[in-house]
Amino acid sequence: MRRRIGVILVVLVVAAALPLSAQPPGKPPLPSINPATARLEQTIGELGGAGFAIAYSEPRETLIAASENGTIQTWSKDVLVNVRSGSGSANVLRGHNGAVLALAWEDAALVSAGVDRKLLFWDVREGKILHTGQSAFLVRVLAMSPDSKTVAAAGEDKSIQLWNADTGKPGPKLEDHEDWVTSLAYSTDGKFLASGDWTGKVALWEMPEGKKIRNLPAPPMPPPKTPPDATPATALAFSPDGKTLALGQGDGVIQLINPADGKIIRPMPGHTSAVTGIAWHPSGTLIASSSKDRTIRLWNPANGQMIKALEGHNAWAEGVVFLLQGTRLASVSADQTVRIWDLSEPPKK
Repeated sequence: MRRRIGVILVVLVVAAALPLSAQPPGKPPLPSINPATARLEQTIGELGGAGFAIAYSEPRETLIAASENGTIQTWSKDVLVNVRSGSGSANVLRGHNGAVLALAWEDAALVSAGVDRKLLFWDVREGKILHTGQSAFLVRVLAMSPDSKTVAAAGEDKSIQLWNADTGKPGPKLEDHEDWVTSLAYSTDGKFLASGDWTGKVALWEMPEGKKIRNLPAPPMPPPKTPPDATPATALAFSPDGKTLALGQGDGVIQLINPADGKIIRPMPGHTSAVTGIAWHPSGTLIASSSKDRTIRLWNPANGQMIKALEGHNAWAEGVVFLLQGTRLASVSADQTVRIWDLSEPPKK
């Protein structure tokens, strides 16, 4: 049976803008946002096939999406802020033979993985392929280290293959999972890698050594002769300060976990189907999630309450990413579109 994870009760309306956490010294404050008033700004399409992955570079102010038709499409800031129509205006990268399933992007380093089992290492500025790697298994998830030096690849295998992003050569393997690895995430400082598998097991690795630290969350011992329930770990994302790991599950629940001790901080139920993607706002005060239930949801991680459900996709949503200093949110879907949601304060009438 083909097992495929898509590359993710009460609506609480918050009247005031969500407060932003303090920014690191030397960085300007982030623009104010009001997620309670988030609204659809534009729909970018057609992708030419179901959208499978999405990524964004803040320094380059560029959004990219991968789709079933084998292409990677990129959009610049003028499209993202709706100065130009998004329809038909994408720059298209071609290189895969078949669907592109995963993307990883940091600075100028872009890596893509497809059903052809190839990993393509791109020069985004030139739109050229620098290196081509051949994976021993079908890769469905990728994660790039913050220094752009290492790419972690996983999918239909029990191991995580590390790749050198500069040379396109395979490096060490991380092995501890008992089933297909379905999600990956680097911490913002690059010191840790989290990986989740089909059984629901999440492992925390110390990087770049690849030393296994612990399982997350630290599970209680099941009663004798009672097997634990298997809930696939379908999405992972570290908070900007690295102190919280958001785990999206196949049952639609998001768990907030303290990676330091493996304890669950709080669950965030709300999605009615598998969580396919999670993104933290750069302030650390807001979480966005995508799901096979076709919705995008905004959450307050401080209390676990859902702020708003964003509806509009006509098929399951595959991923989300914050744009333009967190004032916009982009989502990609199997309905062959990318949608841009405006989180900024609406103009006063």
